Amino acid sequence: MSHILNHVITTLSSTKLIILGTLLVLLGSIPIVYIASYIGGVEYSGFLLTISIVLPLLLTPTAISTVIKLSMNLEHVKEHLANEIEKNKVKDVLIYEQSRFALMGEMLANISHQWKQPLNTINLAVINVRMNLSDEEKRERNFDIIEDNVNHLASTINDFMSYFDKRKHSEVRDLENIVTEIKSIANTSINNSGAKLFIELNEENKKIKIASSISQILLNLINNAKDALLNVEGSKEIKVTFIIKSQECIISCCDNGVGISPAIKEQIFNPYFTTKSHSTGTGIGLYMSRQIIDKFFNGEIVLESKNNYTCFKVIIPFGKNCYIEDTNYDT
Repeated sequence: MSHILNHVITTLSSTKLIILGTLLVLLGSIPIVYIASYIGGVEYSGFLLTISIVLPLLLTPTAISTVIKLSMNLEHVKEHLANEIEKNKVKDVLIYEQSRFALMGEMLANISHQWKQPLNTINLAVINVRMNLSDEEKRERNFDIIEDNVNHLASTINDFMSYFDKRKHSEVRDLENIVTEIKSIANTSINNSGAKLFIELNEENKKIKIASSISQILLNLINNAKDALLNVEGSKEIKVTFIIKSQECIISCCDNGVGISPAIKEQIFNPYFTTKSHSTGTGIGLYMSRQIIDKFFNGEIVLESKNNYTCFKVIIPFGKNCYIEDTNYDT
């Protein structure tokens, strides 16, 4: 019945719908008024008959016309909303890709820094081999040096390739492996800036399994902390800690930089908002981090900043994307 009604409504013009609706209401109103007068003990007079005819003729076309207009407006709103949702999806994809490209530039600079020393060492070892061709002991020692540094280069590039492999972002891995990967990527750049990176991982933390997407979040936070420390005098420290609670894991990334002004605290997670110069900051790292935490991990990120202390806390509830090994959680 509803299918037939929907077909009639969608195929008839507005004028035909008004006429049809008015006739149906008119046909229904005469017996309804008659029955109502009978039940109420009122004589069914010519006046009541006139009322049962005139009122539907006056009111029904206006009511149906209003409903049709509202329906058309609703369809327009639904179509507009669908278009806006699609635009936002495209925008989110573009922002996500921009975020990854921006971080890729940072990572390539890190690769350059990390490879310089091993390549110099390999070059010196090759020169030593050539200068000591007759000394078998020195030659073997230099070959060992070359082999160790080649393995180090291979390990480093594997870490970078793993990070940029989109297929692995939802892969759940040991937190310890992710931390090792992050250190491999970030340590050289951090050390070159004069800062020290401390990632505290105890035995209990090593039981955490978490989706690889967390590495993008932590690298964004660590890079931001490094940049905040550039003009700081004295000790420069970045500390990442993991705290396990009954139903969640809290990850903190803190630095002893200049802090974040309360005036911009509310804007810090907005897309394209940055406190850095336009040549070094895109303003999409923290925005994307919050999107990943919210939509993928069902968690939240909060900012605490006082004086020369800045701390980002990532709160992730245990579930399919973050859990303690050999422990079951409802997903």
